[in-house]
Amino acid sequence: MSMRLTSIICFLCILTLPVASQIRFDNNAITGEKHQNFSFRLDKKEKARKRSKKNTVVANPLGLPYVPLPRPRPLPGQTVLTYQNPNKPKPLIKEDRRGEVSIVLERLDRERDQKTARNLRPTLRTSWSPAQVKKALDRCKLVLATTNIDADILAPIGGSGGCGIAAPVLVRSFGAIKIKPAAKLNCNLALATYKWLVDKVQPMARKRYKSPLVSVRQLSSYSCRSRRGSGTSRISEHSFGNALDVASFTFANGKTVSLLKDWSTLGAQFGIGQAANFLADAHKMACASYATVLSPRYNKAHANHFHMDMGRGGRYKICK
Repeated sequence: MSMRLTSIICFLCILTLPVASQIRFDNNAITGEKHQNFSFRLDKKEKARKRSKKNTVVANPLGLPYVPLPRPRPLPGQTVLTYQNPNKPKPLIKEDRRGEVSIVLERLDRERDQKTARNLRPTLRTSWSPAQVKKALDRCKLVLATTNIDADILAPIGGSGGCGIAAPVLVRSFGAIKIKPAAKLNCNLALATYKWLVDKVQPMARKRYKSPLVSVRQLSSYSCRSRRGSGTSRISEHSFGNALDVASFTFANGKTVSLLKDWSTLGAQFGIGQAANFLADAHKMACASYATVLSPRYNKAHANHFHMDMGRGGRYKICK
């Protein structure tokens, strides 16, 4: 009897199942109202539930904060491709950990195209356009604002078709290091010389001589002429204010290191002696700062000085 009753109840449940699926519950009360869009609403709720589940962050079972894992170190010989936007300009000014700002010399614009400048002649007389002068002035103001160079900006000299500097500066000192006599340079070379003397040579001088460098003597800065000692009539980098010849270094204790006197000694040839080591290190540091560095070992025309310039647009270096 009980089995028959159970069968009847199950049969009635099956008959009422389609009706129950269409009953809408509102505030826990059965309204009996049919809802024709129930299946559509069910699909929307199911999609929303899946989206919510997808965006849900699973909590750390230990309650620790989420820390992203570092990128795996590449295997030896493995090439790792990283995306870099070629259209994004690289910053011209960088800041170190102490908050000091400096200009990246390699990203500083130049006054003239160095590929065509080497074919010019000192006899040509041209002038600069107002746009060229303004661009050079802006560059010089930036250099002087971010360094401790004591200099005056002079009127334009010559033009882009021959000798000249669009915005020449007359430099009296690089930081605490005076240059004697004052040098007439373009601002790219002034910045390179500042980085060489102040950032590199000065710390080395303090360490080696226990005395700071106070002055350098220069033999030539801007000069409209051809190259000397090269056997050619090609225009010199001095004609663009793009070269500097340094003959000696003087320290606060009164000691002077001269290329003519100290480079030509036997000790200088083998790196023996304090003065010889200082000149060798200064030469090596200059090679890292300039495009061209010529020492007394290059030829007799450079027997008494370092020639340093920013020629060839920095495409490659010459260190002799």
